[in-house]
Amino acid sequence: MAEVGARAEQRAVVSGAGRLLLGAHLVAGALVVVGVLAQVLRPLAPDLGPPPPPTVWFDAAHLAQVTAYRQPLYAAGVAALVLRLAVPCLAAFSGPGRRFVDGVVRRVGEHRPARAATAVVLAVVVITDLVVFPLAFWAGYVHEGAFGFRVHGLAGWARDWAVEKTPTWLVVATLTLGGYALARRLPRAWPPVAGAATALLAAAFVLVTPVVLEPLVFSTDTLPNGPVRAEVQRVLDRSDHQVERIVVADASRRTTKRNAYLSGLGPSRQVVLYDTLVESQPPDEVGAVLAHELAHHLHADLVRGTLLAAAGTTALCYLLAAVLRRRVRSGRQRTVGDPRAAAVVLALVVLATVVTAPVANAVSRRAEAAADLGALRITGAPATFQRLNAELARANLSDPLPPRWVQLLWSTHPPPSARLEMGRRWEEGLLR
Repeated sequence: MAEVGARAEQRAVVSGAGRLLLGAHLVAGALVVVGVLAQVLRPLAPDLGPPPPPTVWFDAAHLAQVTAYRQPLYAAGVAALVLRLAVPCLAAFSGPGRRFVDGVVRRVGEHRPARAATAVVLAVVVITDLVVFPLAFWAGYVHEGAFGFRVHGLAGWARDWAVEKTPTWLVVATLTLGGYALARRLPRAWPPVAGAATALLAAAFVLVTPVVLEPLVFSTDTLPNGPVRAEVQRVLDRSDHQVERIVVADASRRTTKRNAYLSGLGPSRQVVLYDTLVESQPPDEVGAVLAHELAHHLHADLVRGTLLAAAGTTALCYLLAAVLRRRVRSGRQRTVGDPRAAAVVLALVVLATVVTAPVANAVSRRAEAAADLGALRITGAPATFQRLNAELARANLSDPLPPRWVQLLWSTHPPPSARLEMGRRWEEGLLR
């Protein structure tokens, strides 16, 4: 009888664990569905078709300058992309790479698999950044300086590079350590748990960015009294909505480019205006920029983006789990949490990021186009909208109509020609 009772108790435990596992998978599936639906069921701008050629909006001399500035950057971007793919793949799949990984694991200790895996991934990521460093230096320091965009010297540029990379390395180390610890403790349940944990971390990251990370790059101050502040208040009144904070960042210490962005979630949400924008553009154009950021706020674009990132990360966890289980079955690694496979995991993550980048960029362009339309609805000033976008394109030497492959790989915003065409159609009453 005691044996029968023990078996019944064991079956109950197994059944309970199975229900928990099923529940975790259902939650993960719901997370993916919500992330996708947040992008599908969202405010959109109508498809305007192919934009007109840049010559409609810009003269030949300006277009020649854009080509001289942008074409070398495109070449450097392709070279950097190849290197960022090549280094992790060599570490994962080449003989020297596997020997390097084995050496890192032995140095940290096979009895500390999560730490060893973290050391492997962090080492490969840092090596990749160092390999790409000459291209980053040329593009960010030499080339930007040649065209008058860079303001600070070598020490300032190097500090900015370190400030940009260090948080990335810390995030990579944290995610790897946590992911491998989960994979060893929950070999069957780690994908949904890791997906949910990463979703929470993504939301926390967006929440704290204005408080923790942005101060490392910019100092901000409140918008001073004057015509710009009056215009900002007028736009806020027209939108019938308020943002917690509108601040001006001292971007002029680094660049002459003009920009603005929305960051944070809930109580940390803020609109950041570059001082180069505030000081260079007329008040009505600064108001049009604010209207664009308010449209992002009204469309909950940061929340939608966080949900999409959570969905993508969750799906990636399941993909990694499937690949790792297959490698275990084929004898290419001992366990799912084998630290010697960490470079393979990193290579898969990098490949997945590159493959899905066109989709992510297309989603972003749709959101930006909807924010442009929202800005026109808030301000009702298409002429100002067109002047602003033409001037920003000229000041930043933006490519009015990048090649299709450039848009697929990197373009998160509609090209200036498309934005100017939207303003023209609105002004002519063809778009509302």
